[in-house]
Amino acid sequence: MSIFIDTLKGQKTNPTPVWLMRQAGRHLPEYISIRKQFANLMDMFLDPSAILEVSLQPVNRYGMDACIVFSDILITPFAAGSSVSFNDEQGPVIKFNENMSYNLEKTLPLATGIKKIKENTDVPLIGFAGGAWTTLFYCLYEKNERQNLKFEDIVKKTSLIDNLIEQMTHAIIQHAEMQIDCGIDAFQIFESAAEHLNDEQFNKWCIQPTKKIIESIKKIKDIPIIGFPRNTNLACYKKYSNIDKLDCITLDYNFPLDKINELNDKIVFQGNLDPKHLLKDSQNLGQKIEEILFAFRERPHIFNLGHGVLPETSIEKVEQMLLQIRST
Repeated sequence: MSIFIDTLKGQKTNPTPVWLMRQAGRHLPEYISIRKQFANLMDMFLDPSAILEVSLQPVNRYGMDACIVFSDILITPFAAGSSVSFNDEQGPVIKFNENMSYNLEKTLPLATGIKKIKENTDVPLIGFAGGAWTTLFYCLYEKNERQNLKFEDIVKKTSLIDNLIEQMTHAIIQHAEMQIDCGIDAFQIFESAAEHLNDEQFNKWCIQPTKKIIESIKKIKDIPIIGFPRNTNLACYKKYSNIDKLDCITLDYNFPLDKINELNDKIVFQGNLDPKHLLKDSQNLGQKIEEILFAFRERPHIFNLGHGVLPETSIEKVEQMLLQIRST
């Protein structure tokens, strides 16, 4: 059996399972060599062989306890009719089609890639999508707006978001169903833009859509579901942790570890090392790892970062981290 899946089912395992968000990416030389073969990142996300190879790179190098599909949350709006490309300087560029209609054929390369991964490893495979709010956030705001988002920028689009959230939720459910049909073992919902919402908006645009997504997934197959309401406040973290049938909650690196007992006492935790601690000049990596492991010593816990691996991350630091976790 897998310590990752056992933990997601509520067991306390020894050692603690570990994988990293963005574990397959620019900190790996083997990733960079593949990336050079593609003019646009979107071409990689739609290439089954690249999906297979890149997804397995961190598993092969580090022996991670879980593999996550090499993909992007913007594959959902792409499949639902939007144009998506990735510019190295601008990041994702989306021509958003508000009349969403999920087209399964557009995800055939991803489906093929997922099936290939399952054929090539027994390591549990995580599929994912963005939350409804976060996916809309990328579709409705350009990069400069996202980086300097003010509360009034959201208020101005309230009626538009209200009109689109249900459609996006449905598209995410279809995207999740496709991945489940292809054999994923767990599913993560990335609500990476949660920090921009007040409590009322969070309830309306994060909690309620997530409830629908989880309910729909569990009707198809009872796979473990992980949620990540990144950088929201403690009150919203509490609400999110109590969503019915949510198995695990990812904590961002700002979450105070002395508050974990205020969340759902049956939830599994994932997180929450600051990715900056994996940089070469970090002197206190070992101490931070020890603090996290100690905080979750009596709770089911999957070690992860509180956000994605940074491109300048040292392989040696990742190996140091893994050695410490696995020898504790």
